[in-house]
Amino acid sequence: MSVITAIYNHLIADERLDSLVARSSLNPSRPAIYDEWATNETTFPYVCLSFSFGNSDVHFAKHETLLNIDIFTETNSILAEDIKEACIFSLDRQTIVDESDGAFIRCYYNRDGQITEPTDGITHWNIEISLYHWRNKFIEHLENA
Repeated sequence: MSVITAIYNHLIADERLDSLVARSSLNPSRPAIYDEWATNETTFPYVCLSFSFGNSDVHFAKHETLLNIDIFTETNSILAEDIKEACIFSLDRQTIVDESDGAFIRCYYNRDGQITEPTDGITHWNIEISLYHWRNKFIEHLENA
């Protein structure tokens, strides 16, 4: 597993979020949450996740990742804001475990805002979440020291 998979699995398991978005066009048993940009045929409302990975200036074993959550609806901004609130509630100040290596991912809400879309009738909302995670080998070293 990876940070991407851990965050994705956490969000698709969120019942509130599941009730607010459409069904995935890739797998109808899942909510419309994508870990890549959605195609034109994607049913509204849906969520796209994108990750920007980096290392910390604080410690060599600490990683800082920026998660952008883009929400798209065909209605007014009320539904987009409901989805935004569900995403923030699901992630902000939460610890998510990466099951493949036991690493902890801490999530912190940074900001959000509406993005103007060139197509009428589309609401686009963006959320920025900071993710902090440590190399598992470093954590194991501390536990065994």
